[in-house]
Amino acid sequence: MKNQTIMNRKSAKKLLMVQWSRFQNVCIELEGSTLVTGVNGSGKSTVLDAMTYLLTGNTQFNKAAKDRDRTVLGYVRGDTRSNGEARYLRNGSVVSYIAMEFSDPTLGQPLTVGVCIESPSESGKPVSSWFICPGAAIDDIDFTRIEGNALRITPKNELTVNGEAMKLSSFMGRDRGTEAVLRALGLRVDAVKYRTKLLKMMAFNPENNIDQFIQDCVLEPGKVQSLEELREQKRQFERLRELYESLRQGKIQLEEVLRQSDEYEKKKRVLRIRELMLSYQALREKEEEEKQTKNRYQALKDQYGRLTERAGELARQQEAAQERLRIAENNDMVKGMQESLDSLKRQIEEADREKKNWEDKLAQILKLKKKISALIKLLEADLPSLSSENTYLETLEQADGETAKKREAFDAFREKVHRQDGIYEENKIHLQDQCKEREKEIGALQEKIRRLESNILVFPAEVENARNKIQRGLEKQGIQTEVHIFAELVQEVTAPEWRKAVETFLGRKRFYIIVDGAHCHKAMQILQKERIYDGNVVITDKLPETEAVEGSAAEILRIPNVYARRYANYLLNGIHLCENLEELHEYPKGGLMRDGMLAKSYAVAMMDMRRTELCLGADAIRCQLEQSRKELEELQVVQRADKEALSQVIKYRDAIKEIDWDGGHYDFGAAYGLKDCKKRRDSLVKDREEIEANPDFTAVLKELETAGRLAREANESVNQNQSELGGCKNDLKGCEGTLGRISTEIYLCQKAYEEKCLVNMELKEAMLEEYNRESEKRGTIRVTTQLSIDKSKNMLAERERQLEDAQLAYCRLAGIDVGKRGIGYIPWYREEYRNLAHVKVEEAQQKLQEQAGRLESAFMNDFVAEIDENVREAKREMDAINRELRHMPFGNDTYKFVMKEKPDRALFFRICRRLEKYMSSPQVYMNSARDDEEMENDIQEFMSIILAEEDEWEYTDYRRYFSYDMEISSRQGQTEITAELSKKQGSASNGEKQTPYFIILAASLLQCYPANTCCARLAFIDEAFSALSRERIEQMVRYFEENHFQVFYAAPPEKINSIGQFIDSTVSLIVTGRYTNAVEGLVKQA
Repeated sequence: MKNQTIMNRKSAKKLLMVQWSRFQNVCIELEGSTLVTGVNGSGKSTVLDAMTYLLTGNTQFNKAAKDRDRTVLGYVRGDTRSNGEARYLRNGSVVSYIAMEFSDPTLGQPLTVGVCIESPSESGKPVSSWFICPGAAIDDIDFTRIEGNALRITPKNELTVNGEAMKLSSFMGRDRGTEAVLRALGLRVDAVKYRTKLLKMMAFNPENNIDQFIQDCVLEPGKVQSLEELREQKRQFERLRELYESLRQGKIQLEEVLRQSDEYEKKKRVLRIRELMLSYQALREKEEEEKQTKNRYQALKDQYGRLTERAGELARQQEAAQERLRIAENNDMVKGMQESLDSLKRQIEEADREKKNWEDKLAQILKLKKKISALIKLLEADLPSLSSENTYLETLEQADGETAKKREAFDAFREKVHRQDGIYEENKIHLQDQCKEREKEIGALQEKIRRLESNILVFPAEVENARNKIQRGLEKQGIQTEVHIFAELVQEVTAPEWRKAVETFLGRKRFYIIVDGAHCHKAMQILQKERIYDGNVVITDKLPETEAVEGSAAEILRIPNVYARRYANYLLNGIHLCENLEELHEYPKGGLMRDGMLAKSYAVAMMDMRRTELCLGADAIRCQLEQSRKELEELQVVQRADKEALSQVIKYRDAIKEIDWDGGHYDFGAAYGLKDCKKRRDSLVKDREEIEANPDFTAVLKELETAGRLAREANESVNQNQSELGGCKNDLKGCEGTLGRISTEIYLCQKAYEEKCLVNMELKEAMLEEYNRESEKRGTIRVTTQLSIDKSKNMLAERERQLEDAQLAYCRLAGIDVGKRGIGYIPWYREEYRNLAHVKVEEAQQKLQEQAGRLESAFMNDFVAEIDENVREAKREMDAINRELRHMPFGNDTYKFVMKEKPDRALFFRICRRLEKYMSSPQVYMNSARDDEEMENDIQEFMSIILAEEDEWEYTDYRRYFSYDMEISSRQGQTEITAELSKKQGSASNGEKQTPYFIILAASLLQCYPANTCCARLAFIDEAFSALSRERIEQMVRYFEENHFQVFYAAPPEKINSIGQFIDSTVSLIVTGRYTNAVEGLVKQA
């Protein structure tokens, strides 16, 4: 070959190795491409390693032989790999140099680059310092000199160039030094990439698999470093998913606990209703007994009437006997005298009857006086002054005073009492209505307290009904999502002193319904379809995403749920919390003070916070419970007072009704009549006694004895009837006693029932409805028994056991104390559920969604973007190599790389093609609406495949996304034949197989050497052309030379004839003792 200057190549002229392996101080002349030859172990690869270390910092020494034991330290120390003290050629502190001299045809002056390697000890790491000497040849630098018979190596700090000492700043570390060396040689390429390409050609090992060869030797390794970050994000996601799943399972179990708790409380409610019913039933039974006793009493009264009627018949019989007696008595002897006696007797009897009549009337007057006196004492606080009437009312039973005045006093008193009774009637109706309404309030309040004590947050019934309807409507459509009330999603009010003002401002909005944004429209449809008038659904999917404004009312609410948070920000971000009126004045659009002063829309008002019931925050139940208990106590105090007042009014009215107020039923002159009647009777008795004392009258009475006997018999019959009348009368008295006893028992039953009602006021109405329904159905008063209640108690005990089993299951699932069991822990579990369902699950779900976003972001923005960029870079490099190959024919053949997407990577390429709509930027897509369902499915599927793959190289190395081949176009005459290299592997010779691989590597390396730039064009081939024929070797050498490569070949001596004759120079390495020297061959002349 003709030795000529190539104007676009900086050619290496000399190589100096000082204390490098077996080379003690060897300088090799380099003329163009050079063959380095020698027997095995002479150091052929060592020479190539020295040059690649200098040029690129390569430490993968002797890569062709895959010798991994060679190191910089070993080369500097001269490691012979023998045993004993003589293993190293050099001991102590060692300084080594590698230097190469280049010629620059554009400047016409030399350039020397080198590296100084200092090894202070056999165990210490060597320190390498690169340097560049423009315009200087190797001989101009005093690397070594002979002192006596010894070779002295110049230390780095004493090194001179043309007699001038080098500055310490001229020495550089590996990265900076190799970059500077490559720039000095005219190369504008990454040192790592350049080193890789040099090593691939130097350690050339042809594969039968062209696909694998192109991956390994042409393309740069492309392991994506973001995989570990992606996996870390996946681990974080899985950890959060496990946490979320654990919380979700806990929530499901807690729902079971709450279901069992509700069932228990339902059974307990049934039991309480039955116990209350039993008490009410006892009262009804006593009332029924009273009714039956009254019926018997009425029957006895009827019997008494019949006996009274019989008494009349007997009286007539008695009258007949008396008539016989009268005939006997009508004897003329006694007639005259008897008529006088009879007349007196009749007058006396008439006087007795009149006296009895007056006594009855006077007794009636005495009763009236007692009742009036008692009534006056009872009503003295309500009746007006009675001074004018008292004089007469107090002497009704006395014979003094005017009768007319007494009647007038009675009538006046009656009018006053009737007026007051009208007032009492109005008060009674009013008090009864108040008590009835308040009884309902107390019942509702007691039910509310019971729910609160069970740790159930109480919301307005109509809101709960609306929530339940929407929940059921969504479930019917197969949508499993929570329907919340805004208030229950507020976990904490961080500034409690502002709570009442903020809640008063929010008002009914606290009870608006919150559903997941994805199901908001469905909830709206249910609201419309079901005609739900008492529920407000927040349009969550349209709420703006904002942060809580500092100093606003929104800032003091801690809300994990994302939609409730947005709604709170929307409502309260514009309401500034003001400490005083002056500050409120500065916020006319929206300001709030603790005392309820509100500024809104340039107007200020004082809110009424007195009746605001607190609903926000985890302690809302405690606050509601305290407030409800206080309200209940106040209501009960008022109720007791009203009931006492009602009882008093009824007592007053009963006392009034006890008096017969018809003045015509009383004879206010009875005392006078009785006194006069007694006086007349006494006079008649005196007259009769005087007649009966006459002796003549005694004789005529004997006849009368028989008639008297008969009369006596008649009298006995009358007496017998009278006896029966007395028995009936006694029975009547007995019934009256029984009625009195029953009345007492009714009173006690009524009292016991009312006491139970007072405790279970909320159950009274439900109990009465059920009792009336069952009583009507069975046709009897008795609808329940103690046995039934005992059964209910057993069922309640079974429910309690099931509840404890559910609680135990949750304790084990959540890993908490298994002692938290029993009905006493129902409120605790409700609080736990509220914290879990409304806080922890929400937070975990939110964190999981955020982590899913980070995972997808890491996958798309890091992993996919990095793979995509590597793929694009590989395609650009392949296109560049193909452009070079079009201009680099090898004989009649031209070569072209072919890259085909692998079918099993279709997901990746489909994602990348879809990303073209988003400027090929994953980040742009991730920030878009992401409404491409197919794209989302592809992302999830591909990410799952990546994260499930055990061989991390399988998807992180972009090279594995393609299959590779080389297309060979051969011109045979006028015909061009195209074939793929992979299909020729079986039939081609070794030389034919190797040639395309060299061309591939040369084309790849040529990318570092621009044709229009003057730069070094180096290539290194170790164990060169081992399978090529002489003809192929000549073709390859010519190919390299035509493309202006300066190639350094390393081959054994037997290759000198087949390789050496086609290149510019040959260097033979000769081993002398423990060292190696170089013998330079003759430079070929043209």
